[in-house]
Order: sequence, then structure tokens, then C-alpha cells
Amino acid sequence: MDETHAIKLCINYQDPRGFEFLVKKYRKEAFFHAVSLLGNSEDAADACQESFTRAFIAIPKLNRLERFYPWFYRILRNCCLNLLRRRKVSIKHKQSVLREESSNPVSETNPNVILEKKEEEQTVWKALEELNIEFREILVMKYIQGWNYDEISEHIGIPRGTVMSRLYYARKAFRKKYIKIKKNEES
Repeated sequence: MDETHAIKLCINYQDPRGFEFLVKKYRKEAFFHAVSLLGNSEDAADACQESFTRAFIAIPKLNRLERFYPWFYRILRNCCLNLLRRRKVSIKHKQSVLREESSNPVSETNPNVILEKKEEEQTVWKALEELNIEFREILVMKYIQGWNYDEISEHIGIPRGTVMSRLYYARKAFRKKYIKIKKNEES
């Protein structure tokens, strides 16, 4: 089965096998995005479950859908933002979860190099934690997920020019936070 066939099963026949295929295909990606927005794996798991449930209910009502994840991502994003508002979650990333998903294994065997690399990762994640949700989201999509402007635009539902503009300001804000954290670490 492929994504197009699974979507047709969901929309035309309300067949749960199609939706099961889509969940299996995108659950890791959804979880990673939820963790990057919410800051912890427990809230991310709740948000994913709620979002997939909402998508399961909503998909048969659609007339057509070409790609599942961009549509689903909007549901997931809104669910995460609502969860942040409702729970007023303090943004504390569980760095080990994100590192497992986003980092390459360290090939160096020198303990000092490994330690420096881990410290640098922690500084980067601390800076990301301090950014507003829109900046953190777009930086994760661009630099951790490796998405291009068009993919980000499609997933967030904003024009390509807005993606470019938001990335510019997100990079600027990140740089400012990063420098501040580095200065505090050095003193």
C-alpha cells in the first residue's frame, strides 16, 4: 500500500486500514515535531494521540487530499499550541530524546572531543528553548529536519516569503540567545 491508496481508503471507504498505514508511516515524524514544540515526550505523546484521533475523525469528511502529512501537521501543530496554552507548559526539552532523533553518532573516541560536542549541543538546545514557539519550530524544520522553504511553507501553511522572513528573524533571535548563554557559561 502507498500513501495515495491509503488516503483513498480513508476518504472514499472510511477504511481504518488506510489510516493505520498513515499512522505507522508518520508517527515518528509527528512525535519528533511534537517534542520540539512542547519540550517533553509525555506531552508530545498526548498531542500525537489527540491529533491522530482528530485526523481519523476529520479525514472522511474531505473531498480529496493529495498528501497526508502537511494536512495532519496543521492539526498536530494546533493541538500542541492549545496544549501549551492550556497547561502553560514550561519549555524544558528532554535533550536526550531529541538528540537520539536528530544527531549523528559521535565518531571521535577522544573523551574531550565528545564532552565538548555534548556541551555544544546543550547550549544549542538551551538557546532553542528560550525562543518563541514559531522561531523554534521553523529552525527545527530547517536545520534539524533539513526541510527546504517550500516544504516548511506547505507544513506550516504560510507563504514561502513568510518562511524566509521568519527564518531570518529566528536566526537573529537564536544568535542573540546563543551568545548570551555562551557568555554566561564562560563567566
